[in-house]
Amino acid sequence: VRTGISLPRRVLEELDRLIKELGINSRSKAISEAISLYIGERMWLVKEEDTWVVGSLTMVYRHDEASDRVSHVQHHFTDIIRSTSHIHLSEDMCLEVVIITGPMSKARELVKEIQRMRGIEVVKPFMIPLRDHG
Repeated sequence: VRTGISLPRRVLEELDRLIKELGINSRSKAISEAISLYIGERMWLVKEEDTWVVGSLTMVYRHDEASDRVSHVQHHFTDIIRSTSHIHLSEDMCLEVVIITGPMSKARELVKEIQRMRGIEVVKPFMIPLRDHG
């Protein structure tokens, strides 16, 4: 299937440079792989079934705007949060990694709560659905 997409010039230049350095044969192959990864990373957010997932939620946020709210939300998800690691990137910015295990629906709910917060700069969920949980 052929299709067309629009990209910012800078993104296309970076893609072309990366394709050349990695020895990939075509833009189409690289773009197809990127789209497949995007779908794989986010499909769990909209899937109807409620399988068990394990994974992490990495976020970068402005300390003064989001720290208290992030902590407050995490206290509502203690049933799926197993661990957190928090580091200060600067006086203003924090990086936090939250380790999650539990039903997909609860993980999805947590991610959506965090994404809605003011002061959150980056949210990167990485969930692995488990077929055999028990």
